Amino acid sequence: MRMLESLRARLTAWYVAVLAVALCLFAALLHGSLSQRLYGHHDDELSTEAEQITALLVDVASPGQVAAALDSGVGVESLVLVLNASGAMVYRSQALRDGEPALARHEVLVHAATIGATRAQFFTAVLESAGTVRFICLPLPNPRGLYLQVGQPIGEVGETLRFLTVASLVLIPVVLAVTGFGGLVIARRALAPMERMRTTLETIQAEDLSRRIDVHPRERELGQLVGTLNRLLDRLARAFASLREFAGDASHQLQTPLTVMKGSIDVALSAPRDSNTYREVLGQVAQEADTMSAILMDLRALSLADAPVQSSSGPSVHLSDIVSEAADLLVALAEPSDLGVDVSIESGIFIRGDAIRLQQVVLNLGENAVKYSRPGGRITIGLTRDGAQTALTVSDSGTGIAADDLPHIFERFYRSRRAGQGADGTGLGLAIARRIVEAHGGRIAVESRAGAGAVFTVRLPLASA
Repeated sequence: MRMLESLRARLTAWYVAVLAVALCLFAALLHGSLSQRLYGHHDDELSTEAEQITALLVDVASPGQVAAALDSGVGVESLVLVLNASGAMVYRSQALRDGEPALARHEVLVHAATIGATRAQFFTAVLESAGTVRFICLPLPNPRGLYLQVGQPIGEVGETLRFLTVASLVLIPVVLAVTGFGGLVIARRALAPMERMRTTLETIQAEDLSRRIDVHPRERELGQLVGTLNRLLDRLARAFASLREFAGDASHQLQTPLTVMKGSIDVALSAPRDSNTYREVLGQVAQEADTMSAILMDLRALSLADAPVQSSSGPSVHLSDIVSEAADLLVALAEPSDLGVDVSIESGIFIRGDAIRLQQVVLNLGENAVKYSRPGGRITIGLTRDGAQTALTVSDSGTGIAADDLPHIFERFYRSRRAGQGADGTGLGLAIARRIVEAHGGRIAVESRAGAGAVFTVRLPLASA
């Protein structure tokens, strides 16, 4: 059983098993076909001879006249019997009288006459002098109640069939042994490319994800597998690169407030200070601590966004209510900045997903709109159906986004040029929003130009009925 743990051994075993079944079936069919053909040739000759002998008895009126009619009509070497319905011998030809003294007690011949057959029956019997003989037994139309049996030696038919049986029993195991060995060799060569793939994969480490698996153009099936593995390696390489970039960006974002805090504390401790100075230093430290806390909160939110999200397999949620609740919060958030908020939400829109994450998307987009809008501006929040999708739009009349910034605003820690106007943030909000939207099978896009505001559009698939 341990040997069958090898894929090569299992493939060979299956191959040998299928071949064994095929060879046994072929041998059985060959034996049956040859037997039918050989016996069929004798049966045809027996039928013809029986018809000729039956014609000799057309004018016979009683069983006592059968012997006289047949002795004058059948040959010396003919094997002819006539029995009654009880199996008693009525007539047998000269060849059977001389060579088969115990013929009257032959069970096969007696049984053939006593079964009450109404049409020709064929059977084989082994006689003392004639050997294996093929017989036909049929009822005589005249005189009634008698059965004619005519036989012919079948010669080498039995030997031929026995030879075929013995040859099959000997050759089939030999063929299976040879093909089993050949199957092992073929399986080894067939699995050699997979061994090369395994070796290559073992040499690919996290520090060197640039290597790829090569495959011969003629290995089409393996080529598809190699293509899938290479695409997986591409995704892993991008993931590792993104992880390294993310770690560098996060450390840089956290390093700045730590540096400020360390510098402020060192200055305060370098010489005695009055209470106002210490209070000022502590205020700076607290402000930088708030900045670090905001960064860590966004990092936590981003890690949650990277976690699996219930989307197409999740429960159905009422997106109209989710957006409406988020809009109420944004109205309160925009009021101190003297911003107007226009809300247009189509009712009865359902999608499948996570209600908390979806509300986070609306709040992230709305907070950005409030953050980058001028006092007295307006923000518009809309939700409508669009075919099999729903379209969520959040637009503002703020500073807009420069053309150079548009391709990058959904990247982690990216800060557009308008962030230099004093707006705070960590550059993770839009990255989190995109991750949540894509996890729900949707898309997020932005249209903007500098000084003309921005329009963010989120498209999500509607829940099926």
